[in-house]
Amino acid sequence: MRHFDLHCDTLCRCAASKETLLQNEGAVSVERGLIFDCWVQAFAAFIGDSHRGEEAYQDFLSQVAVLREAMESSEKIVAYDPHHLQEGVCNAMLTVENGAALGGKLERIEEFARLGVKVFSLVWNGENELAGGVESETGLTEFGRKAVRELEAHHMVVDVSHLNTMSFWDLCEVAERPFIATHSNCFEICPHKRNLDDLQIQEIIRRKGLIGINFFPIFINGESDASFQEIRRHIRHILSLGGEDVLAVGSDFDGAAMPSKLERIDKIPDWHQNLLKHFEPELVEKITFGNAQRFFEENL
Repeated sequence: MRHFDLHCDTLCRCAASKETLLQNEGAVSVERGLIFDCWVQAFAAFIGDSHRGEEAYQDFLSQVAVLREAMESSEKIVAYDPHHLQEGVCNAMLTVENGAALGGKLERIEEFARLGVKVFSLVWNGENELAGGVESETGLTEFGRKAVRELEAHHMVVDVSHLNTMSFWDLCEVAERPFIATHSNCFEICPHKRNLDDLQIQEIIRRKGLIGINFFPIFINGESDASFQEIRRHIRHILSLGGEDVLAVGSDFDGAAMPSKLERIDKIPDWHQNLLKHFEPELVEKITFGNAQRFFEENL
């Protein structure tokens, strides 16, 4: 079984709790994830909206240190290389959730690239120097436009999860490379402002991006728990719009409450098996691994 997850917040959790990525009490640990034959896990350095400037930048570095410590202390976690996947280990991808991590300095994008950042989310829910999130009415700023160009020049993939509608369409005017939504669902199925409307989904499909299905029940059905069937409704809706090749997984483990049947990463095989009861094996492989792997092979 192969598994590719575009988003978890375990770095932030471990930085706060002083636990390690290898063994911790959260939803994702290297120890529990080694159940997969091949496993790629995107670890987001999450910056809250209360952090700006140097504080945000230092917060980012502290989370990078958590990932580096794990890689230095164990052979079971390695840096993700789309062209040289390793089996029996955690292939770890460093991502950023909230462009406030730059501390307002464009030149840090080059540094982030050197540190191994592969995916960069412009905002969280509020607004920052780059753009406005879903709790804001600000669009993409001039600094944000410059940042998008720099990110693309350094082959970092822009993540549109958390962008408000104005910022999303402003980005479309600037972006020349495919972008992705690492952990967003369908507004048509669950009308939450964090979800993507059909026009946004179709635009991501047109640009050959990715949409990672989020397991947070509030984004699935607006309730405190969600079933596998309700998750499948979001998958089927994206399929109905022609999105077979953009569907992926963006669990949001350690960043949000999870369904009772999907509380931790070691419950993922149960979800895989459920998908296989309702979709062809080739499609399940695309959703759970293949689409994301192909995307990064082509775009990093």
